Amino acid sequence: MVLEDPASEVASIGAVAQSFDESLVFSSAVVVDTLMNVVDESASIAKIAMPYVPGLLFFREGPAAITTVEKLRRRPDVLIVRGCGINHPRFAGLASHVGVILNTSTVGVSKKALCGEYVEPAQAGRPTPLTFNGKPLGFVLKTVAGTKPIFISPGNRISLEGALRIVQRCVVSHRLPEPLRLAHIKARHLRSEMRSGELVPKRAGDGVE
Repeated sequence: MVLEDPASEVASIGAVAQSFDESLVFSSAVVVDTLMNVVDESASIAKIAMPYVPGLLFFREGPAAITTVEKLRRRPDVLIVRGCGINHPRFAGLASHVGVILNTSTVGVSKKALCGEYVEPAQAGRPTPLTFNGKPLGFVLKTVAGTKPIFISPGNRISLEGALRIVQRCVVSHRLPEPLRLAHIKARHLRSEMRSGELVPKRAGDGVE
């Protein structure tokens, strides 16, 4: 795990998010350009291998997230992952694992703090530091006035400040950064299609793995 910014300019940003049914995990990935236009997307469905255990999210969501990102035709320069980066009791959350396995730059974004101390931002757009036993882990950012903050942390191949800059670039008018918001919507839509019977997997990679 490396906490240094990419050497080249970040021209595309991706995101991957998961949604769940009783026994299935629905994963969606999107890639956007500098104007937040979607330039690629992918999805996959897999069986849930284990129940949710705090701190072990990778074993529940990681394989599906990795499969979905690998299906993209255009790999993003940086990938935002719905989960923790180094803001984790073992300093290696879902975003860190995904980044190391895919050998890519990843940023973890979560709606709750798995660990750490922070002061909630008083204003939108003004981040506050997230620390754990004095160690800097990331930032707490209120993206839109009147909403709860999100928690930003580097996963792999990006710095603390670099992770914050990537998320700030992707804030449009919602709580989540735009690529992650879109990936989350698509994952939930995939789940709804399966529940309603509209989605019938027909080939390997599109169905349950």
